[in-house]
Amino acid sequence: MKVGIGIVLLCSAISLQAQIKGTIVDGSKQPIEGATVILQAKDSLVKSIALSGSDGSFILQENPRKYRLIIQHLLYATRQVECRGQNVDTIFLEPKDFVLGEVLVKNKPSFVKVENGRLEYDLAHLFEGRVVNNVYEALARLPGIREDKDGLSLIGAGRTTVVIDGKPKNMDEEQFETFLRSMPVERVEKVEVMYSAPPEYHTRGAVVNVILEKSPEHSFQGEVNADYRNRYFNGGGIDANFRLAMSKITFDLMYGAENVKNLEYIDLYSEHSFDGRIYDIQQNERLSSKFWNHNLGALMTYNVDAKNRIDVAYTGNYIPRQYNESRTTGNYQTGVVDKYIDTRMHNVSLHYYSGFGLEVGGDYTHYFSDNNQNLIADFSDGRRRRFSIMGGQEIDRYSTYIDYSRIIEKKWRLGCGASYRFAADHDYQSFDEVEGNVVTENLNSHIREHTADFYLSVGKESASGVSWTVSATGEYYKMGQYCKWTIYPQASLTYLRTPEHVLQLSLSTDKTYPGYWDMQSAVSYLNGYTELWGTPGLKPMTTYNLNGNYVWRQKYIFGLFFTHTSDFFTQAAYQSTDRLALIYKNTNWDYMRLWGANVVLPFGFGGWFDSRLTLSGMEMHQRCDDFFDIPFDRRKWVFCASLDNMFKVGRNLSLELIGSIQTPAIQGTFDIGNVFDLTAGLKWSLADDRLTFSARCSDIFNTGMPNLKVRFKGQYLDMDNAFQNKALILHLGYRFGGYKKKNMKKVDTSRFGH
Repeated sequence: MKVGIGIVLLCSAISLQAQIKGTIVDGSKQPIEGATVILQAKDSLVKSIALSGSDGSFILQENPRKYRLIIQHLLYATRQVECRGQNVDTIFLEPKDFVLGEVLVKNKPSFVKVENGRLEYDLAHLFEGRVVNNVYEALARLPGIREDKDGLSLIGAGRTTVVIDGKPKNMDEEQFETFLRSMPVERVEKVEVMYSAPPEYHTRGAVVNVILEKSPEHSFQGEVNADYRNRYFNGGGIDANFRLAMSKITFDLMYGAENVKNLEYIDLYSEHSFDGRIYDIQQNERLSSKFWNHNLGALMTYNVDAKNRIDVAYTGNYIPRQYNESRTTGNYQTGVVDKYIDTRMHNVSLHYYSGFGLEVGGDYTHYFSDNNQNLIADFSDGRRRRFSIMGGQEIDRYSTYIDYSRIIEKKWRLGCGASYRFAADHDYQSFDEVEGNVVTENLNSHIREHTADFYLSVGKESASGVSWTVSATGEYYKMGQYCKWTIYPQASLTYLRTPEHVLQLSLSTDKTYPGYWDMQSAVSYLNGYTELWGTPGLKPMTTYNLNGNYVWRQKYIFGLFFTHTSDFFTQAAYQSTDRLALIYKNTNWDYMRLWGANVVLPFGFGGWFDSRLTLSGMEMHQRCDDFFDIPFDRRKWVFCASLDNMFKVGRNLSLELIGSIQTPAIQGTFDIGNVFDLTAGLKWSLADDRLTFSARCSDIFNTGMPNLKVRFKGQYLDMDNAFQNKALILHLGYRFGGYKKKNMKKVDTSRFGH
């Protein structure tokens, strides 16, 4: 009774003591109104009670040195927080299930949230119960994200970069994919999808930002995974990562080894016009590769104090004796190409994060590749072509950056920063044991690349629900004799009338530079008929992107997009008019233009069925006035659809069925056939989700790779890519210690490989 009277008196009294302030939000950072906040002293005596307002904030008229807060809400799980001081960190509440009679009601978080021009997804809730074993698989299945041979891309935005905690990756696509496949979804707090990357990310265009959960102090945590894959060949891999967290220092260690085996068949038919006649060339090419891929990462984080942090990281990749084989049979030639490659990559990085908005960092990368290639081709007319190539590539790359941001009065955000990157590239190759008609151009090339940029940004949030950001980045780029100053403007606007209705607009610019090897004058022979040419003087391509998204009820997404890329480059095939040779070469097109719309429609029934329908349509317009002797100007409408279904069977077992389709498309002179993919899988969780087993059969009908053909201005070519894309994947993972781990910094080798 005395306690009850005391509570009433405390709630009604006007205290002159200092106030305790805080904010209560859900997993999507939406404010929670009406939560009861109870302050307990060290002796468990209730000292004060408050309710959270519409913005989730609360105020307690008390100021003990140490105290406990108990937060209660009908729709959320009760939480206790040990605190000290006046300012309390943002408190997150987890939704809970509750029973009305015999009906179980699920309080689910929002499907998507829009904040500061960013689409935010909670991966743990979005893919709950789905056959998703790691972060990479989750990113590939985000609404609007597509996966192809070149990696992940955002529909309507062209090239898309994945970053971790706002910092760009420093790995090539394959290395970074391997890293993300070793990371569980539960380690991610949220994912931000942006059509226009903030300038402080030091990357441009569309970006996906993976924000990681923080691990508790004084803990040892980790995960061990094993995979079996059957994609014609049997393969698989293992990976493990561990984290030791203490009060000031945290150590992370990651190692993964993967036995990679790939197989591809290409059936080629060419009606090749040469010297006044048409040659019918038929050949079947069997491409296979086998190698072990080793990845090692280590990170030390030192927390100087609550606001200042230093990260020191090492990342390494080693692929010994990668073996690639191409065997060709046909009426024009029979031959074999053997290639052995050894690659090594080492990166060290140092980053400092201050509590007053300053970030400084830098890294150094060393990459080395050594390769040996042998070709023997016997032609139907009795000729023979034979040679060996010894070659390699060595790159040293240095980078540094500094960023500063500050929030001033009335929610104005100001930012500025600069970065500098330098790379020294050495490519070499020499021919030996040459027989027959072979263009033997030995190569010993040195390239120096300099990139410097600086940016200014300003943004503001208003009480009317409008938030905007505008930035401009100036860049100086120099490679060899090519140098250029460029300004990249970016802008985003978000109008949030209510959480039910959100409108988001963005404008971005981006520049993509060709790989070093793409700009060499060297010629590589894939077989006796097919050649791969470098392109000296290949220019970087510049992309302008405009996007608009309307989000209704934090679930349904309706988008429009327009993309224009000048000097667009990609490999395209050309049947030579001066000899019997199929030439693949990167050339700069006049432009590549896309415009269209996309829709994301999630739906479900009860707690046992959850589905998501994604639809998109776009017009492709491609033009090149200087493509050998056959300039092109082509347009085509392309439509895509995917349906992602999940069936919950009991508490620990779930099933999936995923289907996707794409109508025919174009790529330069290529006509790309339609694509259909059907994937099924199951996931079984045990031991409080610490032990998981999953099985997936992807591309069940082996229809996920398109056929290619050329029917353009006398060029006639059919390519049936009988790629062994159907695969059975078994996964077993075990987590211990709660497993929340901060990732290692990454290493950029995207332009290093041949």
